[in-house]
Amino acid sequence: MSLNNALAIPLMPLNTPTSFEPRPAHRRIGLYLVPLVVIGLAMTVLAYLSSMQLMGWKTPILNLGRFSTAPAAMVLRASREGVVLYASPNTKEYFLGIGANYDRLLTPWRSYFNNRQAGFQEFSEAAQLRHIDAGVLILPSAVALSAQERADILQFRSQGGAILATWATGTRNAKGDWDGWQFLESIGAKSVGEVALEPVAGHLVLNGESPLSHSQPAGQRIVLSKVSERLLRLQGEGIAARIMNWSRIPDTERSNEGAVIFSETSTVAGRSAVFAFAESTWESQPEPIYALVDDTLRWLQRSPAIMRSAWPYGKRAAHVIEMDTEEGFPNALRFAAMMQEMSYRGSFYVLTSVGKLFPDILASLSRDFEIGYHGDVHMGFKGQSEQQQQQRIDTMRAEMAAVLPEIKSFTGFRAPLESYDGTTETLLQKAGLRHHVTDPSRTEARLPSFAKIDGVATQDTLVILPRTQRDDINLAKENLSIAQTQQALIDDLDLTESMGALGLLSVHSQNYTTDSVLTQAMPGFLAHLKLHRDQFWLASAGQVADWWRERERFKLSSKARGKVLEFDVTITGKTAFNGASLIVILSSKGVPPTLQGLKIGMPKASVQRIDDYRAAIVFDTLNPGNYAYQASFE
Repeated sequence: MSLNNALAIPLMPLNTPTSFEPRPAHRRIGLYLVPLVVIGLAMTVLAYLSSMQLMGWKTPILNLGRFSTAPAAMVLRASREGVVLYASPNTKEYFLGIGANYDRLLTPWRSYFNNRQAGFQEFSEAAQLRHIDAGVLILPSAVALSAQERADILQFRSQGGAILATWATGTRNAKGDWDGWQFLESIGAKSVGEVALEPVAGHLVLNGESPLSHSQPAGQRIVLSKVSERLLRLQGEGIAARIMNWSRIPDTERSNEGAVIFSETSTVAGRSAVFAFAESTWESQPEPIYALVDDTLRWLQRSPAIMRSAWPYGKRAAHVIEMDTEEGFPNALRFAAMMQEMSYRGSFYVLTSVGKLFPDILASLSRDFEIGYHGDVHMGFKGQSEQQQQQRIDTMRAEMAAVLPEIKSFTGFRAPLESYDGTTETLLQKAGLRHHVTDPSRTEARLPSFAKIDGVATQDTLVILPRTQRDDINLAKENLSIAQTQQALIDDLDLTESMGALGLLSVHSQNYTTDSVLTQAMPGFLAHLKLHRDQFWLASAGQVADWWRERERFKLSSKARGKVLEFDVTITGKTAFNGASLIVILSSKGVPPTLQGLKIGMPKASVQRIDDYRAAIVFDTLNPGNYAYQASFE
C-alpha cells in the first residue's frame, strides 16, 4: 500500500491507568481545618498528575473550556529542556477518517518512556508548541499537519529546538489531502521513493559509532515487523542506518540512501532526525529500537558521548583479505603478488592435504603472509564426533608441521565449507588456535566476538571473525561481469567504511586463474581500497583477533556535565597498550573538543576529526594504570 492510499491500522485501545487513592486526614485543627484540607488535597492532586505525566499517561486538565494533556504554563516549566511527544489532532482526525487509530502509533512512544522511566510531556494542541523554545519534539508519524502546525514546528527548530520525525510526517494537509514531501525536506530528509518491507529486505542495519547509534555495534541487524505501510527511501546529510536484506548486500543505486537520517544545518539552529519507518514496524520487538532512540535523543539534546573505538589508531574500519588455499594451490602466488603490491599482509588458510604437495609455495607464502589452517580435507566438521574432529585437527597440524615445523605461530582456522560446531571450536582452542574465520550468520553485527568456551579466560579464548562480505562464490552465482564484480567488491568495501565495521573478503585459489573474472576485477578493487587506505586498518586476520583480545584491557568510564565530558581510561595487565582510540560524538557541528588531563603527567593524545559530528582521541602508547581527562565542547 503506498502513502497515497489509506493507512490500514487496526484499532488498539490504550491501557487504562490505575486509580489513585489519596491519604485520608484524621486530625481536626479547629478553624485551620478547611484550608489545610484544601492544601492537602491540592498537593495530592499535583503529585498524582506529576507521576502520571512522568509515566507518559494523559492527565486531563481543564484548560480554556477544552481538555488537554497539560496546561501550557506547566509544560513550559517542565519541558524547556526535555522531550515533548506531539499527538497531532489533525493526524488523529485523518486516521479516524480512514478507520484507523492514531494511538496505535503513539503507544510505542509512551511505552518507551515508561520502560526507560524517563519524563516527557505530551501535547495535543498546536498552540502549545509556541510555549517551548528548546528540548526535543517528537512527531510520531504525524502524517496530517496544518499550515499553522508546520509553522510552529519549524519556528521551534529555528530557535534551537530539535525534531525527531517518523515515517511520512507532514505529507498531508489538515484535511488529509496529499501535500507532498516538502515538510520532510525542510527538516533535512529528502524522499526518493518507497520500498516494501519484505522478508528479503526486512532488516534495519546500523552504522557503528554513529551519532544516532553510537552504543550499538557496527552492522547490527534489527528485524522490523512486516506491515502494510511502505518504508521511505531517504537521503540526507548523515546516515545512521539502512534497510537491507539479511546478508547486508548493498545496492549501488541506493548507496546514498538511509532509513535513519540526521541533519544540522548552518542556517537553522536545531538538529533533526528522521526514521523512515512507522512505529508499527517495531512495537512487536521494541528493545532494539529503544537503544536506537536512546542514542538519537542524546544526540538531539546535544549531550556529548564517548566510547572505545572498535579499531586502533583512530581508523574508521578494518579490512582483511584471505584466501582459502585448496584446489589450484599455485594460484596463491598470483594472489600474493597483488597483496605485496599493496604492502598488505593477507591471510592464507591452507587445506593441508593439498598444501603439503607444494612445499616450496607454502614456504614462500609463510615468509610474507599469515598462514592458517583450512582443515585436512575439504569436508565440513559439523556433526562429526569429537573423536573424528580431534583426529582431523591432529592430522592437519601434522601435515603442516611436515612442511613448516614452527607451527606454534599458526593460530588461525577457517572451516572447510564454513561447516563447524561447538565441538570444533572447543577442540581448536585446546589445540592452541586463537581465531576462527566463520560464516556471516555467526554474529548479528559486523565485528569480531568471543567464542563461549567454559573455563577459558579472555586472553586465551577463540576470537570469532565473521565473513562480512560476499566471497567470490557468492559473486559468481550472481553471474556478474568483470566490471560488475569489481563494483560489487567496491560497494561492499564502501559499506564497511560507512559502518565502521570489520570487512572480511574471502577468495578461493581455484577461482584465481589468470583469466578468471575475479582475478581481472581485483586490480580495480585494490586501487579503490588504496584511495581509502587512510580510513582502513589493513591487517591479517590474526592481527585483528589479537587486537580484539587486547582491547579488553582498555577500560573506559565517563560522565557528562553540560558541555564538559570527564572520562577515565584504565589499562589493565602488565604490558603497554598501543593504539588506544576513543570516538567522541560532538555536541555542536564541526566543533572538536578541547582535551586536558585532570591529573599531573597525563599522556598526551591527539584529537583527529572524523567528520562534522565525530572526532577520535588517539593515544600512541599507554602503560598500565589509570588516566583522567576532561573534554570541553564550548
